[in-house]
Amino acid sequence: MSQAQLLQPDREFVRGVMASGGGDLKKCFQCATCSVVCELACEAHAFPRKEMHWAQWGLKDRLVNDPDVWLCHQCNDCSLRCPRGARPGDVLAAVRQKTIEHFAFPHAFGRWVNSIRAMPVMLVLLPALLLAAALAVKGPIEEAFGLAGGHQAFYASFFPHWLLIAFFTTLTTLAFLGLIVGLVRFWKGMRATDEALGRSPPVQGLVPSLLTALGSIFKHDRFGECTDRAGRKTSHLLAFYGFLALFVVTVWATLDLYLMPAFGVESLYPFDLLHPMKILANVGGVVLVVGAGKAILDRLRAPDDGKHRSTSFDWIFVWLLLLVGVTGFVVEAFRFTVTPETMGATSTRPMPSTSRTWSWSSGCWSTCRIRSSHTCGTGPWP
Repeated sequence: MSQAQLLQPDREFVRGVMASGGGDLKKCFQCATCSVVCELACEAHAFPRKEMHWAQWGLKDRLVNDPDVWLCHQCNDCSLRCPRGARPGDVLAAVRQKTIEHFAFPHAFGRWVNSIRAMPVMLVLLPALLLAAALAVKGPIEEAFGLAGGHQAFYASFFPHWLLIAFFTTLTTLAFLGLIVGLVRFWKGMRATDEALGRSPPVQGLVPSLLTALGSIFKHDRFGECTDRAGRKTSHLLAFYGFLALFVVTVWATLDLYLMPAFGVESLYPFDLLHPMKILANVGGVVLVVGAGKAILDRLRAPDDGKHRSTSFDWIFVWLLLLVGVTGFVVEAFRFTVTPETMGATSTRPMPSTSRTWSWSSGCWSTCRIRSSHTCGTGPWP
C-alpha cells in the first residue's frame, strides 16, 4: 500500500499563476490530451499533465523545482487541442515565470524585470542613478590617482576608459553572481524534489547530458516538431545566432585590447569597418534585430482566438532584445558621426570604442541572467 502524503496547497501561488497568463488553469479536467499531443512527453512522466495537476493543487515546491517545466518551448500544440481550453502551454509559461521570480537573486529583481509597471524604474531610474553615482566619484578618483587629463573628446572625457571598465565590469560580475546563486538554488531544489518523489538517478552523466542539451540548443530541433507555431523556429534561430555572434566579438575585442599586448601582439582595437570582427559584429547585429523583429511580428499577427496569447513576460523580453540591437547601431552611428572636431577637440584620431564592448557585455549577460534587464538597452558592439 502506498504511503499517505500531506499536501499543502499554496493558494497565493495558484492566483499568481492564473494572473501571469494561466487564467484558464481551473478548466483542466485531467484528460491527458496535452500529454498525448506533446512530442516531449514520455511514458514515465506524464508531461505536461502532471504539471497541470500540481498547478491546480497549488503545489509550488514541486513546480518550481521541476526541471520538466523547462522542456516546454510553448509550441502551443497542446493548447490548440485542449478540449476544455485550459491552455497548458500558457500555464507552463506562467509557472516558468514564477520559478524565475522564486529563484532570482536579488529576489525583488525577479518581480521587477517581469513587470511592465516596473520598467521605468529598471530601464530609466536605476541606470540613471548608477550613472550619476559613477560620474560623482569620477572627479575625486581622478585627482587622487592622477588620472585626469589626456582624454579624447566626447566619450572619453565624459566617461573615461578606466571608469567605463570599472562600471560595467562590476555590473557584469554582479549579474554573474546573481545567476550562479539562482542556479545553485534551483539545482538543490531539483535534487530535493527527486529524492522526495523517489525518482531514479540520471541515466547518463553530466558531460553527455550537457553535450546533448547543447546540440539541441544549437540546432533548435525541438522547434521543428511544432505544428501550430513552426515558424517560430526561424525567429528564435536568428535571435540566438545574432546574440552569439555579438558575444564572440565582445570576447575577441577584450582579448585583443588587454591580453594580446601582454604577449607582445599589437592591438588592432578599435577595429576598422572591414575587419573580420567588425563585419561579424554588424552582421550579428542585423541578424539579432531581424530575429527579434520577426518574433514581435509573429505575436502581433497571431490569431485572436484566445489560444495564441502573449503575456507581458514575453513582450518585455522580445522588446528588450530588439532594443539591445537597435541601440547598438545607434551608438555605432555616433562612433562615426561625432568626431573630435565636432566636439571642439584638435585630435583627428577616431574615438576609442571600448565603451561599446563593455556596454554590450553588461547588457548581454544581464539579459542572459534570467532577464535582469536593468542594464539592457545599451548594447553597442565594437
